[in-house]
Amino acid sequence: MKSKCFSFAVDVRGIGVRRLTRDAWAAVVAAMILFCANPSVHGQEMPTVLPTNVRIVHFPSVTLAEERTMLVMLPVDYDSAVRRYPVLYLLHGYDADITDWARGTNLSDYATRHQLIIVTPDASHSWYVNSVSIPKAHYDDYIMKDVIAYVDRNFRTIPEPFARAIAGVSMGGFGAMFLGLEHRDQFAAIGSFSGSVGFGHVPAHPLPANATEEEKREVQDYVALMGAPGSKEQKARDVFELAQQVPVEEVPMLFLVCGGQDGGVDQTHAFLQVLAKRRIPYEYREISPRGHEWRIWNEEIPVFLEKLEKLDGFEPLREQAAERLNR
Repeated sequence: MKSKCFSFAVDVRGIGVRRLTRDAWAAVVAAMILFCANPSVHGQEMPTVLPTNVRIVHFPSVTLAEERTMLVMLPVDYDSAVRRYPVLYLLHGYDADITDWARGTNLSDYATRHQLIIVTPDASHSWYVNSVSIPKAHYDDYIMKDVIAYVDRNFRTIPEPFARAIAGVSMGGFGAMFLGLEHRDQFAAIGSFSGSVGFGHVPAHPLPANATEEEKREVQDYVALMGAPGSKEQKARDVFELAQQVPVEEVPMLFLVCGGQDGGVDQTHAFLQVLAKRRIPYEYREISPRGHEWRIWNEEIPVFLEKLEKLDGFEPLREQAAERLNR
C-alpha cells in the first residue's frame, strides 16, 4: 500500500480546475450516478448488527416538517459518566443510510477511545444543501438548525463551535466541506473522505442534442437541486467558490482523504489546487491502491480523530486518555 500525505501546498499544477469542465453535462450525469453508488459494494460486505453503544433516534424536524432519524454513537461509559463531550457530525453518502459509518468502520471503538459523541443524521439524497426549487427540502437548514439543536438539547455535549466537527463520505464529504465552509463559525474541523467536492462546480454548457432521456432527467434533477450551472444559486452551493472567497484565517482545520484509484481523485486534486493557491492550510492523504471503498475510510477515520484531539475543544480528551493509560 502506498500513501501520499500532503499539507498546505501540494503541487497539482498539472491537474487544473479546467479538467472539470470537459464535457460538463456528462460530468453532471457522472456525479449523479457514479457517486450515488453505494460505497458498501466496493470491496467489502458490511455487518448487519449495530454496536451496543449506538442509538437510533427519531426526532421532529421543523425545517422539513416531518419526523427524521439520526444515529447517535456514544462512548460506552456515557450513562455512568457525568462529563460533557465534543461532537463529530459524520455524514453519510448518497445511496447509503445512517448506519453505514457504524457498520463499515470500527467507529464504536473510536467513539469510546476518543471520548466523543458521533452523530449521523439522515439526509436522504439531498447533498446537504437547501434545494433551489423545493422549499421544504432545505437540508442545510435542517442540519444546522434542527439536528445540532436537538443533539445539544438531548445529549451531554459541549455546545460550542470549538468542540464541534463535521466530516462525511462521498456525498457526505461534499456536504461536510460545504456546510463546514459556509458555517465556518460553527465548526472547529472539516473532514472529507472521498468527498464529491466537484458536484457543485459544473460550468454552463449546453446539453448535447443526442442526450438520452435519462441524461435529461439527471440534468433536470441537478438544476432543481443546485441551480443552473453558472447561476448565483449554484455558486452559493459550490465548495470551490466558497474556498475562493472565505477569509483564510476563518477556515476550520481541513482534512481530506481520497483513494488513488477513486473516480473522484481528479476533482479532489483540483480542489486542493484552489486551497494551495489561497494558502489555506489543509492535510491531504491519498492512498493506493484504494478506490471508493470502506477500507480506506476505516483506515483513515482514526487519523482524523487523532487530529481532532490536538484542537482546543477536544484537548481535555488527551488528559483523560493519558489517565486511562496510566491506570
